[in-house]
Parts: sequence; structure tokens; C-alpha cells
Amino acid sequence: GRAVGGPCLDQTSVDRKLEPGDNNVQAHLRIAPPRLWQLHDPYLYRVTVKVSVGSGHDDEQSVRCGFRDFRIEDGYCRLNGKRLFLKCAHTGNETTTGYRIAPGTEDWLRRDLVNMKAMGFNAIRWIVGMPARYQLDLCDEIGLMVYEESRASWFLEDSPAMKERFDHSISEMIMRDRNHPSIVIWGLLNETGDGPVFRHAVATLPLVRSLDDTRVVLLS
Repeated sequence: GRAVGGPCLDQTSVDRKLEPGDNNVQAHLRIAPPRLWQLHDPYLYRVTVKVSVGSGHDDEQSVRCGFRDFRIEDGYCRLNGKRLFLKCAHTGNETTTGYRIAPGTEDWLRRDLVNMKAMGFNAIRWIVGMPARYQLDLCDEIGLMVYEESRASWFLEDSPAMKERFDHSISEMIMRDRNHPSIVIWGLLNETGDGPVFRHAVATLPLVRSLDDTRVVLLS
């Protein structure tokens, strides 16, 4: 259904016997034709999943999403097929009372995003660290594209655990945030030259593509 209310557009049910541990259950819904998520019309849908194991034993989870196509084609960025000039700045979520997010200052970070949109920016990059969930929710709502990278993107030293740490950071970022239509670019590194970390980041493209085969991926 539409994220702010409205009719149910499609539904389906799956009957499965679940084993202890992780279970992967797939279902398919069809929305045709979808209303596209645009910078000037950031239209959102809501997908709700309910697990029932008998009367009175239900668990329900909802997530918002949107439909859009962002690509770099013939040297130009295109959103839903239309060429656009990328106007982007970056943030480290610093606040005036401390490094990163100080308690009680969440509204300042919301205002940063609203002010960027008002000033004519159409994208924001979170450099060397992921945004808070509510920040991505706001970008979805106001039509601000996002270029996101994990904490492992900068100053990660080589060590016996480097590959595992890098893969964990990238995987968790993508799995947490891949339903946000505002996110159009995954970044792997920041200002990182050739070396063990750089070469491992290059090798992680198949991992990234296994988790999300739709978005632009920038190396460094």
C-alpha cells in the first residue's frame, strides 16, 4: 500500500514449515505500473509482512520502499531516464557539541538535510560512516539522493582480520539500508590508495552484487 495510507495494492501468503535457525522465505508482489520516486515527488510504498503461528501469535514488520532507476550512462547521471546534474556535498554527522552525533542533537541533523534540499542540493554523501536510520527515512521523504559508505572505508589497517571486518561492514550496511529508494550509490573506500585494503575492496564487488545488483558502486 501507499506509505501514508491508502488501499492494499497486492497481497500474498506463503505456508511454510520453519526449522530452528535462519529461514529464507520468498514471496512476490506485483505493482503495475508503479509511481516512480522522484526528487520533486518522492512517492513511497509500504510493504508489511506478518508471521502467524496460530491464533494470537502474530509478528508483524513494515518497511517503506520506492521505485526508481539511477544510473551513470554515456558519462551522465540519470534518474528514471532523465539526465541530471549531481549536486552533492558530504557530511560526517558532526555537531556543534561534539564529534559525530551528540545526544539530544538529532534535530540539528534533520535540519541539515532539509536545508540542503532547500539550497538546491539533490544528493548527500555520508563519508566514512553510516547515517542514522531516521536520516535515511527523511531523505526518502524529501527526495534527497544518498551516497553511503561504511566505517571501514577509511584508515582500516591491514591485519589478519581485515578482510572479515571489511566484509562485515559492507554487508551489514547494504542489508540494513537497501530498501531506501534515496540510496543510489554504495561507496567502498575513501581516499585509499593501492595496498591490501584497496585490493580487497576491489575483490568485494561480487559480495556487494550478491546483496544488491541494482545500485551504482564507487570504489574510492
